[in-house]
Amino acid sequence: MPCFIILGKLSDRAIERMKDAKERDSQAKKIIEDAGGTLISYYYTIGRYDIVAIVNLPSEEILAKVLIGIGKCGTISTETMTALLPEQIYRMAKGT
Repeated sequence: MPCFIILGKLSDRAIERMKDAKERDSQAKKIIEDAGGTLISYYYTIGRYDIVAIVNLPSEEILAKVLIGIGKCGTISTETMTALLPEQIYRMAKGT
């Protein structure tokens, strides 16, 4: 299943309501799981992004649906990258 890294920037509204963070995080996890995915790991970070999540989802189309669902809350903007394991890159480099 494809792996994606989601970088998130919380809105001012989300920061003002950090006491609700646990509930928001649970809702996001449910959206991912309802889409057939798995939340591998999730971190709050200090720096350019406020959140980093690593997820497995069936496809990029499902990823888009998940991001739309999470984005409807109006509390986060995201940037997403496809993650590849080193073994995948090694195989590609060998042409197999």
